[in-house]
Amino acid sequence: MDSSQAFDEFEKNSEWFYGNINKLREESLTGKFVAIKDERPIAFDKDINKVVEILESKGEDSQFMFIEFVYPEGTTILF
Repeated sequence: MDSSQAFDEFEKNSEWFYGNINKLREESLTGKFVAIKDERPIAFDKDINKVVEILESKGEDSQFMFIEFVYPEGTTILF
């Protein structure tokens, strides 16, 4: 996969994640890091290192994977 394809895939999975955040919360993924591939969760855990281990065990490269934390509804993030 070239860098352009990887970016497009990352962007597609990012959009899916934020468009389906409430569904992920309903699936008890609140408080967990979730890796998305092909617009679906493929690994999740409270510890991001564990998510990376799961991905590696599946032969996935975590560097090219969309991974995000599912915050509780109503959480405000300040940068």
